Amino acid sequence: MGRFGLSTKLLLTYVPLFIVAIAGSYILTTNASEEQMLEQAKVAAFQKAHIVREALVNQMLENEMVDDSFLDKIRTSGGLQDLYIRIRADNLKLKEWLEDSLRDVRLEKREQAALAKGTIGTEVFQTGIPIWVRREHDFEAIIPFKAEKKCQTCHEVEVSHVLGVAHIQLPLAEINAAIRENSARTAMISIGFAVIALGIGFVFYRSFIQKPIETLVSATEAIGQGNLTSPMKISVSGDELGQLSRSFDRMRKALLQSQQALRTSAVGQIAGSLIRDFRSPMREIVAAVDQIQKSDLPPDQKAQLCESARNAVTAMNKMTTDLLDFTTGELKINKRSCNVGQIINYAVSAVKLDLERDEIRLETSLGYSGNAMIDYDRMARAMINIVGYSAN
Repeated sequence: MGRFGLSTKLLLTYVPLFIVAIAGSYILTTNASEEQMLEQAKVAAFQKAHIVREALVNQMLENEMVDDSFLDKIRTSGGLQDLYIRIRADNLKLKEWLEDSLRDVRLEKREQAALAKGTIGTEVFQTGIPIWVRREHDFEAIIPFKAEKKCQTCHEVEVSHVLGVAHIQLPLAEINAAIRENSARTAMISIGFAVIALGIGFVFYRSFIQKPIETLVSATEAIGQGNLTSPMKISVSGDELGQLSRSFDRMRKALLQSQQALRTSAVGQIAGSLIRDFRSPMREIVAAVDQIQKSDLPPDQKAQLCESARNAVTAMNKMTTDLLDFTTGELKINKRSCNVGQIINYAVSAVKLDLERDEIRLETSLGYSGNAMIDYDRMARAMINIVGYSAN
């Protein structure tokens, strides 16, 4: 990701996080809704079972029997998928005055009808604990009918003895579909808000983060190229980027002041060096004028002296130009292909008169007579200075 910008990296980081967050929200919302639905289904099943149990108890107390037509009517009433009662004839322990062959046949028929639906829930007769069965499209509550004190009128049992078990099946297909639809709607709303949040965040990022950073990058590049005079756009915000921007500009100004101080010092040093360099061409000019004033010199020697004086003035003019260029920071090296022997001969001719006047002999021996890429004027000046300093 090194080639991507900071905004792209943030986008590649936060978009997957938003997707994970929305997916997690969808899953958690769906699971929470399903758990809530199951709790409501349990409450509804208990209420249905309580109503049925009270109705059966009242029928036994009033009619000494349970009406089969009543059981058929309540099987699918109130939105139920199915409701049936599982019994065990030997577990009812009816009192003797209620026992007869017709009742036995009817109870056997009910017991067989319940067994035909499966054996799930038979353990509730022993445990007395409700069982909840969650399936893909329905929910089954298996709730025990425990004997109360009034049940002892018809049954030889103790209180809390399980007389029967109610199997109540509630349809869940429509509820599950509604839950998923609500979860999907919530996820879409979350996506919408996430997109809006990303858009607003991108605008704020561009205004308050990216632009100040780009300003700092531009200023850094300018300073890296040695440009300290260009003013920097300062952020007026009071955050960390604003403080960094102001600190960076203070650093730029401090560097500029240091650079100017160094340049002033260097200009002084260069000026002092050039003043010393001026001595050689000035002596050359003075010597040439003194020789020209002698009337007994041949014309060709006078012409040579005039040429030497002219060259000395030209050299002084170039040194003055170098000093001016250095003060403005525009000093440039003018490299070109120059003959090495020509430079040496020029330097020797420039110091020859001074050396002869001081009775100093200068001998040259060229080990290389070809060309080289050098700055002719500055190289010649350096050689003249070296010879002059050596003579002094």
